[in-house]
Amino acid sequence: MKTIMYFLAAGPDGNIEQKMSNWANNRYRGDLLYGLTHFKENNLGYIFPQFKKYRSIEAPSWIPNMLDILRDKRKYDIVYTPYYEGLQALIYLRALRLYRKRIVVWSHPPIEMQGSFLRVCLYKVFLKGIDKIIFTNKKAQTESIQSGLVSEDKTVVLDWGADLDFFNNILNEVSGQEYKDVRFISTGIDHRDFETMVNAFKGLSLKLDLYLVDKELYEKYKDFAENILVHFIEPNGSLESSLLSSYTVAKELAKSSVSIICSKPVTDRKLSFGLTSVLEATGLGKPVIITRNRYLPQRFEDNMIGLFVKPDDVEDLRKSIIKIGTDNELRIKLGENARQFALKKYNLEFFTRDLASIFENL
Repeated sequence: MKTIMYFLAAGPDGNIEQKMSNWANNRYRGDLLYGLTHFKENNLGYIFPQFKKYRSIEAPSWIPNMLDILRDKRKYDIVYTPYYEGLQALIYLRALRLYRKRIVVWSHPPIEMQGSFLRVCLYKVFLKGIDKIIFTNKKAQTESIQSGLVSEDKTVVLDWGADLDFFNNILNEVSGQEYKDVRFISTGIDHRDFETMVNAFKGLSLKLDLYLVDKELYEKYKDFAENILVHFIEPNGSLESSLLSSYTVAKELAKSSVSIICSKPVTDRKLSFGLTSVLEATGLGKPVIITRNRYLPQRFEDNMIGLFVKPDDVEDLRKSIIKIGTDNELRIKLGENARQFALKKYNLEFFTRDLASIFENL
């Protein structure tokens, strides 16, 4: 059995120990831990770094983080992290072959040549310190290989999927509480195009519940239209607030009809905006209306889990809202597709099985 040292910097939703505890209590999505929750089921052991003080991703913490890991005398085989930030010094040490453990990281955007000649040279050295790079989509992997910075055998695409146990628990909690009317809901915050969304809904009889963490945006949209109900989530930075808000909005989605994931056009930030919200929708069996993004896995559209619209296009979004909002059979069919997709193809158990295979073959 291989043992994994799992690194994840602390955030508003707690440190890794707190996240695991809250997952065990059905208050945290296991998919956000990228396989950790199902390691034991796949014959993998795990430990967490024993940091004396540091767990930050900022540059002043890189060397202290590295030193604490080097001092750790426990036995482990691989260092694994969903986000490499905070481990840069250790990765450079691995590149120089002064650290023997293998390192596996996720790269959410494609790997590209950027910056000055010196910066590119340093980046090439850095990449040599990573033994396997995981992507959520084929597009990011292909562009990374084409950059010439990484070889194909160093990369892999994994189907990151929903934590069905977590979402099943939510479905059981809200059973019988579903809204009687057709209700759309938007809960995401990263790179969202709220302006296009609210203008698409303005004047319709269909309702939108819009959840925001930005006070300025709340003030801007709270009285925008009668059919748009704007909810403000106070981002006070506490663990309790973060857990409560994410859990609460997930329950609201479970009671609603359609998830709206309206993102801004992809520019220099080549990321799969909306992916976390898509997993939530599939886990809960809810259809989506989502902005097309070439960095989202194509399998979502291929399996017809919702309607895909052009970015920054009010009219296209509006037509899709009306189409899915007035066609009960379509909503049911797309919701069933989403749920079956999660059950049979795209969930945390399948994902962790494939991840374990990567670890075993390193």
